[in-house]
Amino acid sequence: MSIIVDSHYHLEEQIETVEALLGQMQSNGVNRVALIPKMNEPFHLKPIPKKASDLLPRLLMSRLRVLGLLLYNSTVTSDGQLSTLGTKYLIYHKPDNTYIDRVIREYPDKFFGWIFVNPKTMDSIAEIERWVGGQGWIGVKTHPFWHNYPVKKLDDVAAICREKNLPILMHLGGDRETGDYRYLPERHPGLKIIYAHAAVPFYREAWEYVRKNENIYIDLSSSVYINERILAAVINSLGYAKCLYGTDGPYANATQGRMLNRIHRLNLPRNEQEHILGANFLELIDA
Repeated sequence: MSIIVDSHYHLEEQIETVEALLGQMQSNGVNRVALIPKMNEPFHLKPIPKKASDLLPRLLMSRLRVLGLLLYNSTVTSDGQLSTLGTKYLIYHKPDNTYIDRVIREYPDKFFGWIFVNPKTMDSIAEIERWVGGQGWIGVKTHPFWHNYPVKKLDDVAAICREKNLPILMHLGGDRETGDYRYLPERHPGLKIIYAHAAVPFYREAWEYVRKNENIYIDLSSSVYINERILAAVINSLGYAKCLYGTDGPYANATQGRMLNRIHRLNLPRNEQEHILGANFLELIDA
């Protein structure tokens, strides 16, 4: 029987409780979920922002990519808030890993945990050392985009992750400092890196780099940044061994059923589908 692991899920109980998530997992045959602390204040997109979010991945994959980058970068304000065409919501700049620890201790056979760090607001090395080696913790989550810092600010984090064989999960920013996908792999050979959401906003440009370099992967999470065309394109470009199933739930209605159905509709060979849905991730974290 194949194992299904959601490699990218933010535990935001104002949207979905642990009990509801467990029910969703059971209904859809999901064995494990890798939890990340909540990222931002809960919100629901109004019709016009929803249309803009639907347009974003198409723009980023088109000749109008510059417009896509402008839209992408506009989602974060100069004062560090999330913006949906003018309506602002809080981005949590000091991640709280404590409540994730409680959940993975309570359900050790259901959940893994990503240690979420922000080098602008915390001692990232102390935070990693606090949790690493504990029940279920499998790697480090970083968000240079919404937390607004250059990738090079993660040098010390990358060094300890390389030393301890921990993968880094990263959401890239939209410029060459916050979105420098070459920096850490070249500075820290052997480091395991996962670029979230098919390496948004660079997509094909980053896929070319990922394909040619060992220990770099992408996840397939998000119903906003990845439409079905991009999903098919990235798997075709990189091959199944580089791709990891994830949802980015509970944000933007990224439910297990919805995200799994997108994979199933690709009609991949069974072996390839099994690797994407769980085997690749379990091998990556040595589970």
